[in-house]
Amino acid sequence: MGGSAAGLAAALQLGRQRRSVIVVTAGEPIDEAAADVVAVRRNGGEILRGRVRRVSRTDDGRFRAELASGHAVVGRRMLAATARGDDVEDLAGAERIDGDGSRVAQAVGDGLDREDRDADARPSGNRADWEHRYSGEQLWSGNPNGTLVNEVSGLPPGRVLDVGAGEGGDALWLTEQGWAVTASDISQHALDRIEAEASRRGLRLECQLADANADEPFAPEAFDLVSAQYASIPRTPDSRGVRNVLRAVAPGGTLLVVGHDLDAMRAAIDEGAAPAFDPMAYVHVEDFARVVADSRDWVVEVHGKRPRPPGAASASHHIEDIVLRARRVSDEPHPAEPDDIGPSRAVETRKA
Repeated sequence: MGGSAAGLAAALQLGRQRRSVIVVTAGEPIDEAAADVVAVRRNGGEILRGRVRRVSRTDDGRFRAELASGHAVVGRRMLAATARGDDVEDLAGAERIDGDGSRVAQAVGDGLDREDRDADARPSGNRADWEHRYSGEQLWSGNPNGTLVNEVSGLPPGRVLDVGAGEGGDALWLTEQGWAVTASDISQHALDRIEAEASRRGLRLECQLADANADEPFAPEAFDLVSAQYASIPRTPDSRGVRNVLRAVAPGGTLLVVGHDLDAMRAAIDEGAAPAFDPMAYVHVEDFARVVADSRDWVVEVHGKRPRPPGAASASHHIEDIVLRARRVSDEPHPAEPDDIGPSRAVETRKA
């Protein structure tokens, strides 16, 4: 916790080692363009604007930091990177790392050496976080996302990959519509819930434990539809999560990516309603849109802001979605076009 240079240096070092990182700024404003802030987020680290009021230990030995906003964050390791200890009632044994950025980064690196430098030999920090979240009560409504229903209802059923399937609201609905579903998630707890509900309904689908940022997590060119509904894919410097999702779409298949309207989320932050996560640390719809718009292998069919369909349970400021639907062209050669100065794209703009 703490937004000092020392804290950001520690966060960047941890992020590069594929640890899930949350930096709390002690309430200080965030310079979105600052190099260290950008670097932390490019490595999947979150930066929250807020102040820690109390730190406690959970039953499983983790740290729980309660913020002044009313939110709380939970982590396996907690570093106090500023001299603001007087603002916190109890640090519960959190490690202090006061000092300049370079010394802190070196100290954190040495600690990682002692723990385990081989990131591939253990679950990623993101996976551990989601396993923790899905270990408690049910998180979501169980209903399919309304935007998915609207966009998919006109497509002929085929093979579909649901990226970040969660508790399976979308995957189960798609199965009932005749799709051959692969429900993919980073959490085994989430997949267990999907399998249990599928069994209860007498449905058959495939569950796949996969990290979208791993090496080749999905079968390439294997799905007629790849759906990512509010998927929480941490950023990486090489954008491998975006590439992995796009690579899974078969020629002639459809990509459907839906995310929160970031403008509304930024407005909520400016009004003092800070969210419990940092949206800039995760892949956005626009990251996918830039890739497909610049490629002759894709036709953008829908890209824009939509009112969220009725029935979606979310915070009050999540009232609009950003929707991208694109079709991957077949393997047939591109026709020659006179004076062709770029990819030919059909763009449809319509309201839900």
